[in-house]
This record gives sequence, structure tokens and C-alpha cells, in this order.
Amino acid sequence: MQTSSSKFNSLLNGAKDSLPIVLGYIPIGLTLGIMAKNIGFTTWLMGLMSTIVYAGSSQFIAIDMINNQMSMAAIIVTTFFVNFRHFLMSSAYSPHFREEQLPFLAILSFGITDESFSIGMNTAQNTPEKFNRWYMIGLHTTSQLTWILSTMLGVLIGDFVPNYEKFGLNFALPAMFIGLIALLIKNNTGLLICFVAGTLSVILLQLGLSNWNVIVASLIACIAIVGIKYVHK
Repeated sequence: MQTSSSKFNSLLNGAKDSLPIVLGYIPIGLTLGIMAKNIGFTTWLMGLMSTIVYAGSSQFIAIDMINNQMSMAAIIVTTFFVNFRHFLMSSAYSPHFREEQLPFLAILSFGITDESFSIGMNTAQNTPEKFNRWYMIGLHTTSQLTWILSTMLGVLIGDFVPNYEKFGLNFALPAMFIGLIALLIKNNTGLLICFVAGTLSVILLQLGLSNWNVIVASLIACIAIVGIKYVHK
């Protein structure tokens, strides 16, 4: 049983470890807000979307689809499949929270993003002594509040930044992912997987597989490396 002091320390640890996410979410959130402003989103509508959806890639896609006057059904189906990976991410946490009640598990799953999952699993594997529900609450709460406020601020400043690409904000998301992946590379195998996946992704993109190149390349690279290691056992 954790004391009030240990719970607070765990919350603080989670909040501290969210710093790389926070630094990445600010420019990305601003970019999304600016884009949303250009198609008529208000500050509060943007905040509501970021609170309920809370999935950057899906929100970018939804904004683009709304701008192109796509149907609601098409937007829902598209974002569902884009976020399908979250089912796998949440299941990966299950061994660490077997004793938790369903309400907490639901809240925990809702707060998972690619970035928070990367930080959370890294902590669970390398410093399990500080990994618990309060750590995850601190990590998720800080990350989500940053995202919500950044997207809302982006709408507010949208009129003053009509050309966000000029400032390089469109590279913020790839840059954050590169930084997070670097934290997870512990050996040559991990480095090889990243190299193979990155190379395949570029090749598939050039071949016209623009929407699935990253996912397909990652799957091929992982399967190939695992297969090679299995054969050489």
C-alpha cells in the first residue's frame, strides 16, 4: 500500500518523465490548432476535440477530411483504423496492472498515445520500481493537458501564423518520434530494425504506398529480423 507521500512522488516522476512528450506536443499542438483555425474551428471546439479524441494523427487526418468535406462515416472509419494500434498498446500494459479495477484500466487505456506508451514501457522495463498507477496518471495527465492547451493556443494564434510550414512546425511530429525511438534502442538488433524499416518505408513511399508505407515497412523489418535470429539459434 502506497502512502500519500509515495503517491505524490510517483505522480511527480510521471510528470517529469513526460517532459520529452511535452516539448514535442507544444509545436505539434500549435500546428494542429492553426490548421483547424483555417477551416473554421473555434478555440473551445478544438479543446473539446483534443479532450475527447486525444490522438494527434487522427485529429490531423480528421481536420484534413473535414476540410475536404468528407462524410462523417468516412472520418469515423478512417480514424478508427488509424488508431487500431492502441488496442495492442493497451494490452501490452495488462501484465503490469492485473490487480487494477476496470474503471482505472479504462482511463489508463484512454490516455495512451504512441509517445506515452514509449515512455511508459521504457520505465516498466528498465526502472520497474517506479512504475505504478500513480506514475502513469502523472505521465498521462501532464501529456494530455499539454496537448489540449497547445491545440487551443494554436487556434488563438491561427490568424497570425497563416504559413506554419515556414517555421518548420510540420517536422515537429517526426522529430519527436525520432527522439522517442532513440531512447528505446538498446542494442544492435534494435538499431538494425530501425535502419531496415526506415529504408523500406522510403522505398515503399516511392512506389506509391503513401498511406501504409511506415506500418508495412515496420512489420516486414520486425518479422525479418526475428526470423533471422530464430534461424541462427
